[in-house]
Amino acid sequence: MSNPMTSSAIPPLTAPRLASRLVLFSVLATGIGQSMTFALLAPLGREVGLGEVQIGLIITCSSLVFTLTSPVWGRTSDRWGRKAVLLLGLFGYAFGCILFATVFLFGLKGLLSGMTLYLLVIFSRVLMASLMSASPSAASAYIADTTTAEQRVAGMGRLGAARTLGAILGPALSGLFATIGLLAPLYLAAGVTLLSSVLLAVVLKEPVRTAKRRSAKLGLKLFDRRYFPFILVGFVTFFAFSMMSQTIGFYFQDRFALDGQATAQALGLGMMVSAGMSFFSQAVLARRAKMTPARLMNLGLPILLVGYPSLLLAGSIPGLVALLGILGLGLGMVSPGFTAGASLAVGPEEQGAVGGLISACPAAGFVLGPLVGTSLYQLNPAYPYLCTCLLMMPLTVYAWRLRRQGRAPGLQRS
Repeated sequence: MSNPMTSSAIPPLTAPRLASRLVLFSVLATGIGQSMTFALLAPLGREVGLGEVQIGLIITCSSLVFTLTSPVWGRTSDRWGRKAVLLLGLFGYAFGCILFATVFLFGLKGLLSGMTLYLLVIFSRVLMASLMSASPSAASAYIADTTTAEQRVAGMGRLGAARTLGAILGPALSGLFATIGLLAPLYLAAGVTLLSSVLLAVVLKEPVRTAKRRSAKLGLKLFDRRYFPFILVGFVTFFAFSMMSQTIGFYFQDRFALDGQATAQALGLGMMVSAGMSFFSQAVLARRAKMTPARLMNLGLPILLVGYPSLLLAGSIPGLVALLGILGLGLGMVSPGFTAGASLAVGPEEQGAVGGLISACPAAGFVLGPLVGTSLYQLNPAYPYLCTCLLMMPLTVYAWRLRRQGRAPGLQRS
């Protein structure tokens, strides 16, 4: 089968396949770095004297910047092209990761402390977020450019699976390289991302359709009825998930009276199992079961609804780890559902813009989620998980009613 988006100078099948795999590898690389950061931030923060809410505020600030800049980079990729924006995001992430790790290095050595250290940590993380937000927007648009409507769910599933595989490998690698030092995993993540950037710079070719519309200056409205239901599902899902993920490390430590090292090991195992189940959802269910966006969301949301309050019933570390796996399964269904649904709701000339909006959904959820979660946790360790359950109830009904009413593309019953 010929591919209309390849140039005559390269083989019609081999080059796009290799390029797509390298795009997925770049998503994998940043996914590894992000999961390492989340796994290490709590112990790193406590090592330099930061409190729970202060650590949550670091995530909030960077997530806010990521949310604001993702749509901008998405529209920019429609004008500059996917490759340029993708590379800018990858190089920016590598630089920001090195800066972030180095600030903590100075803090651990006692060269920086107090408010100066804290502000520099926030600055470096915000700088990283403002640049790295370019890569997921461009990667999502590239996948949309190079897949048909029938392939879109599977394509977005592979994109999500690459990100999730990074979340699996991140904790494992952070645990392995943390024996060298707490910051060694972050420098490793920067190196892997730089390698990915070089490979993409050499191999990736701009999709022909993207090159023809670089001059487009489209700005999509957030509340556009074509895709707003998917935006809402994505935001609320990750708002709830961020409340859980930012407090679960403290929950492990306090519930089972663990020290710092044992907490990191238990949390790393839980994150790996959760990411593994999410990977299964995105790589197997979304791709092979031929599921529609509607079906994925209507299966995944009830799993999250039941999974969050079940965390409070876990009487052992293995039980808590298993429940995190169940949550990963649900999240892995919802993510490609709202991502593919939004992509299918717009035309080819709007893929970059809608890709930026969709890429902002997880980050938008992490703007207030960590602060709300940590604040509730300080009142009562059970409150964050009860709150996430309350959020999932109306969202599950909302997605179900949308599908019944057929009010958005991809939500019709199949």
